[in-house]
Amino acid sequence: MREGTLDRLIRIGLVVVVVVVGFQVVNYALDRLNKPPSLVERQIDAAEKAVRAQPNETGLRLRLAEIYRAADRPDSALDQYDEVLKLEETQSTALLGRGEVLAEKGDNSEAVVSFKKIIGTAGEEEFAGVDPQLEAAYYGLGSVLLEDGQSKKALKALQRAVKVEAGDADAWNLLGTAAVGAGSPALAVKAFRQAVLFVPSGWCEPYEGLSKAYRKLHRKPFAQYATAMVDLCEKRPADATRRLRPLASGPVAVDAMLGLGMAAEAESNRSAAARWYRKVLAVDSENFNARSNLSRLSSPGSGGSEAGHPSMGGA
Repeated sequence: MREGTLDRLIRIGLVVVVVVVGFQVVNYALDRLNKPPSLVERQIDAAEKAVRAQPNETGLRLRLAEIYRAADRPDSALDQYDEVLKLEETQSTALLGRGEVLAEKGDNSEAVVSFKKIIGTAGEEEFAGVDPQLEAAYYGLGSVLLEDGQSKKALKALQRAVKVEAGDADAWNLLGTAAVGAGSPALAVKAFRQAVLFVPSGWCEPYEGLSKAYRKLHRKPFAQYATAMVDLCEKRPADATRRLRPLASGPVAVDAMLGLGMAAEAESNRSAAARWYRKVLAVDSENFNARSNLSRLSSPGSGGSEAGHPSMGGA
């Protein structure tokens, strides 16, 4: 091909590319203009207008901050929390939100400041023992301290968190992790066992922690049980069954039989599951998990593991 012809074709090709790209840009802009705003965008617009109309109304700013967080705009949320704290320096919702956002952004030192300020303000109040924001502050403080490798300090904060809210499975699980890091495996076992009481199906972390803590205590059968439960919650019921069968007699027999029942349910073997739950009740007639799982299997219309997840308590 002659050089002049090639140059003309290249120039024509460039023009075509520019035209096509320009066309796409225009179409995109028109599409954006014609597309109605999303629900979150409408909420942000309404909340921003309300804040502009009443800039000193802390409730409106807190509402806007939460919408910003839901829209994944943490810096905008942080600005609103800071504005609230200019008006009320001990406003607990703003302090808690600020601490959580800072922790998510990795600014742990500033997050600690916010969490400690809530604790210092709310810790001595009349209803501190049932204050959910105080519990959240202790949890947040423990979480960032643990992330920074300060396991012993984290442990103290998390112990206070569960003292306020004994039903917080996440706090118990984190407390167990802190106890392992602080060199207290026996305390870790107690914490993870509490977490397991509330664990939903598929939550493996407490069992992973239990396995580690039991190994540190040289309690091999218990560690094997916990490892089997990790298999189960990671949807490997056959592996769980293989590990649990040898444990169905011995120091961890009740928990192992309960796990075998749950593994049988996961494999849609309802009759085998019921047999294992009955074996548990023959040894421990008050075992809540065996009773509730067996009751669910026996209820009319129950579809086994597909109809409702078996409880993963025990440990």
